Amino acid sequence: MSVVCRDLLRLLDSEKNYDVLLCVGEEGHTKEFKAHSLILCARSTYFAAAFGEEWAKKEDNKYILNKPNVTPATMDFILRYLYGGVVDFGSQRASVVLDVLMATDELELLELLNDAQLYIIEKKDEFLNDNPVKILRKIWLHEAFIPLRNICIDIICKQPSILFDCDEFCKIPESILMHFLQRDDLDLPEVFIWRSILEWGVAQNHELTSVNNSSNWTKDDFVTLEKTLHQCLRHVRYHSFQPQEFCESVMPYKKLIPKDIRADIIRYYMVPEKNTPQWKHRSGTKDHSIKIDSLVIKVTQLDLISLWIDTNQYFAHKRFRYELLLRGTRDGFDNATFHNLCDYKGPTLIVCKPSSGNAIIGGYNPLDWTSNGTYGNTDRSFLFHIKDINDLNSAQIARVTNNVYAVYYCASYGPCFGCASDLVTSNTNWSSSTSCYPSIGIPNSFTIQEYEVFKVIS
Repeated sequence: MSVVCRDLLRLLDSEKNYDVLLCVGEEGHTKEFKAHSLILCARSTYFAAAFGEEWAKKEDNKYILNKPNVTPATMDFILRYLYGGVVDFGSQRASVVLDVLMATDELELLELLNDAQLYIIEKKDEFLNDNPVKILRKIWLHEAFIPLRNICIDIICKQPSILFDCDEFCKIPESILMHFLQRDDLDLPEVFIWRSILEWGVAQNHELTSVNNSSNWTKDDFVTLEKTLHQCLRHVRYHSFQPQEFCESVMPYKKLIPKDIRADIIRYYMVPEKNTPQWKHRSGTKDHSIKIDSLVIKVTQLDLISLWIDTNQYFAHKRFRYELLLRGTRDGFDNATFHNLCDYKGPTLIVCKPSSGNAIIGGYNPLDWTSNGTYGNTDRSFLFHIKDINDLNSAQIARVTNNVYAVYYCASYGPCFGCASDLVTSNTNWSSSTSCYPSIGIPNSFTIQEYEVFKVIS
């Protein structure tokens, strides 16, 4: 840094001879910055205009400028850039860099805008994983951010769980959601697009209960949801559902689908070879069918579990294969059989069918199973509980919260998760007690009629 820049930064920090008071922030997070109009006007056309006779408010020979839409951290960053040419995005939180990007557009700081945009593009994975809805909302309608927007769209179409699985998904504006629904390259099975649309629609109407409680909806509830989702529903690729998926996931909500589309869907499924659907298959997903040799789990549930398996390598459903290692009714339920057939085989998926009810319970271990009496340390294992195999909305996942005790290796038991308590298996007697995984309603004790272990192959 040059001597001149250092001196100007000292002037900024000293607040001597200031003639500008910048009031930034809102709702209890405000701050006043003291600056110098001569420097601001020389460095920014925005400030040169702001301190003009027809715009600026002046009291006691000092310009006062209120910017409630600019955060204190953002203004501090911008002033240090204007005074000393300091651009250090690496030391800032992702949210601050994004706020700087937005402010540079308003303050007409083209050079800093380009630097911020290039930095975000370089660190795109970090920014999108941090809060994809926030970044999309901020850049969507700004022409200056078209390069960044196009890159974000391309990434999300290839790795949709970045957006569709994020906690803020239901806060995405309809215009952005519609854009992705219209994309032919959105690499997401249609059944999950459908489920996501329903959840988004319910979230826009606080009077509606959860999608999981749709059996209790009234006629008026369906009318309300249809009005919210009217445009979205016309961009679902209904012919891409497998018949079973369509029956289980779409038919319970058939009242939402416009009559003309409903008639076209029925014709297609009745005589598919004689009907050309009005929708194109999404190019990213048309060849992603999964086959599995299972008496317990269906492909529709496996698709969902596959999406849970690896949150850092999106869309595992098109990368993973499932090789049956053990089936209880074929190979035996005893613990020794499990270890003989499943130890040292790499990542495994365990699924079981309890003796009563219509549920599926299981877990995923990304590590080898062994019999050495120790614990496996990982942050990628999880348990799941699908309370009704015919209702995908009943599926729940519990990711490990205490990595050190993620899985337990013991010759006296079959596959065990947590501190030998979260899911304990011994022959046909299984039990669960919350410890290292959140509670998802797995019974404290139950017997099983079938269970299977699959090697997960990428």
